[in-house]
Amino acid sequence: MPKYKYVARDAGGKSSAGLIEAADEAELRRILRQNGLFLTQIKGTDRGKDAEGTTVEKAPQGLFDAKPSIQDMVIATRQLSTMMRSGLPMMEGLALVGAQTTKPILRFVFRELEKAVSSGQSLSVAMAQYPKVFNKLLIAFVESGEATGNLDGTLEAAALQLNREDNLKRKVKAATTYPKIVVGACIGTIALMLLLVVPVFAQVYKQLKQELPLPTRMLIMISDIGVRYGWLLLIPIGLGVYGYKRYADTEGGKRRLDIISLKIPVLGVVFRKIAIARFVQTLSSALGSGVPILQALTIASNTAGNMVIRDAVSDASNKIRDGASIAIELERTGEFPMMVTRMLAAGESSGNLDVMLEEVNSYYERDVEYAVEALTRMIEPLMTILVGGIVLLILLALYMPVFSLGKALNAK
Repeated sequence: MPKYKYVARDAGGKSSAGLIEAADEAELRRILRQNGLFLTQIKGTDRGKDAEGTTVEKAPQGLFDAKPSIQDMVIATRQLSTMMRSGLPMMEGLALVGAQTTKPILRFVFRELEKAVSSGQSLSVAMAQYPKVFNKLLIAFVESGEATGNLDGTLEAAALQLNREDNLKRKVKAATTYPKIVVGACIGTIALMLLLVVPVFAQVYKQLKQELPLPTRMLIMISDIGVRYGWLLLIPIGLGVYGYKRYADTEGGKRRLDIISLKIPVLGVVFRKIAIARFVQTLSSALGSGVPILQALTIASNTAGNMVIRDAVSDASNKIRDGASIAIELERTGEFPMMVTRMLAAGESSGNLDVMLEEVNSYYERDVEYAVEALTRMIEPLMTILVGGIVLLILLALYMPVFSLGKALNAK
């Protein structure tokens, strides 16, 4: 069996090093845990050396080591919460979560968290070093749990909130899937007709040497341009998509796009409900887990997914910091429905703000679901009519010369 040179720490944080014979790394960790030690560094062929000459693990790199999904984080957070609630030490819980996950990036990060915690660093500070894995919401929950001594409870609340966020995203994604499929099918059908069907008809009409109707001539001209220079259209389309993404990544561009999205007829109402639902969900969970109100407002505004809502909450927070009412200041922004602000006011006056927010959250979860379903039901017939109308116009333009030719033959 191979021998492993290791560095480990005990529950008190004391470091020790040595050489152990083990079948693999999992057995090495098991042996160390039986002796009350937690592995922090290990020698291996795919690891680099640190300043002390001890080998350290490298972060995974590659196409399949991307940011973990929300569900991956829900599972990992819930596992850690369960282990800590059952009395397992934090370092051992981190080691077990890292060993159980199938995602290389999570396996690496949890091992790094284990090392950081064993060296005396707090879990929230260690998590903050990996912003692509742990978002501000999760870090704030952990920070609150460390301050109140209820880390297992706040981790469970964080997992619940992450799961809620994932469910909301799935509902919105499901609602937009059908329109995307219909639009894609429409574009594909039109492209096939212009590039394959219309040229065949154009050759037939050219041999007849008949005067073609204007719609037919325009359709053949568009088809001819598409066949000859269609590939050139990919350049402006690609540049347009690239420019849009670059603009949307800027703070000013995202703000402008979010303002426009809220003003779109019908869709704007749904977008606002989704943003408010995210804000209320996060604020409710954060306050229920003991996160301070100003920090909770900041986190909730960042997770709303809309710069308009974020800016409104930021402006209100400046006055709330000076002792102003949350409900009154949010109502003054004009961005929050009266139902939300009135429920907040009732919660403030009764001292049950987190309970009232949970009620608002339950209402908005149902409201968003109904709004998305109604939008889907409305879009389906509209998209069907649109696709059918475009195809009908193309077919009419194609067959108009046939109708004209039939009339000419009847006249003769």
